[in-house]
Amino acid sequence: MTYRVVHRTEYRYESEVSSSYGELYVLPRDVPGQVCRSSRVRIEPEPRDFRERTDFYGNRAVYFAVLEPHTRLTVTAESTVDVSRPGSISLPADQAWEASRDRLRLDPGDDAFSARGFLLDSPKVVVTPAVAAYAAHSFPSGRPLTEALTELTARIHADFAYKPGSTSVRTTLAELLDGRQGVCQDFAHLEVGCLRSVGLAARYVSGYLETRPPPGRPRLVGADVSHAWASVFVADVGWVDVDPTNDRFVSDRYVTTACGRDYGDVSPLKGVIYTESKKNELHVSVDVAPLERLD
Repeated sequence: MTYRVVHRTEYRYESEVSSSYGELYVLPRDVPGQVCRSSRVRIEPEPRDFRERTDFYGNRAVYFAVLEPHTRLTVTAESTVDVSRPGSISLPADQAWEASRDRLRLDPGDDAFSARGFLLDSPKVVVTPAVAAYAAHSFPSGRPLTEALTELTARIHADFAYKPGSTSVRTTLAELLDGRQGVCQDFAHLEVGCLRSVGLAARYVSGYLETRPPPGRPRLVGADVSHAWASVFVADVGWVDVDPTNDRFVSDRYVTTACGRDYGDVSPLKGVIYTESKKNELHVSVDVAPLERLD
């Protein structure tokens, strides 16, 4: 499917901002099954400095600096992207999850070497005994990786309520496990933490969902806003993406923008402003519209 993605972020401040410095992760990157045809970012007021770079993880990061006084900052990213992914992944049916874990540690290839960096704790994904205990239920000895991954994703979906506003970007996995409610970034963090707890390389993925479901299909949670899911590295297969918020493997209805250790690496917009304003309003809108189906 070819999609047109529009992500608009607007900040309104109660008093004047003298300057704004920001970094964006809102442009789709090229990954297996996805190619970005075109993209552009518009910022109002016009920035004095604007540049795009590729970060350590291969993501498209945009830096900007608005140096004129303003009370409103608007960032609009528009992209056209081709996506072609199956809704299920073919993994070796009888391969135990321990085999995938052990192969990752011994594989001399570049992909495996890069993936091993995602075995470690990160600022927002710290593997605690409680996280390891939650994961252990899905990863008994000798269980095929496909079964373990499918069950872990389904359990997170069933055990935690999707409730916007119940958590924040500072919410820890311990708080999530205690409160049993959150949003997509929380569920992605938990799945990543669980996978790392058993020695599998896992990363956090940020992106979007198609906003209009096919006829007769329910609307997925997370549409019309940025979405997040998890990805696990499997030898001879590569990265396999799963969405615990919706209990499914990632398909061609998903658009990837960035991958990192956790949300802190790939938040859509972060930065610094200089102002005496005590309050601001944030408005975010996302539209993912299908343009044509690929042959």
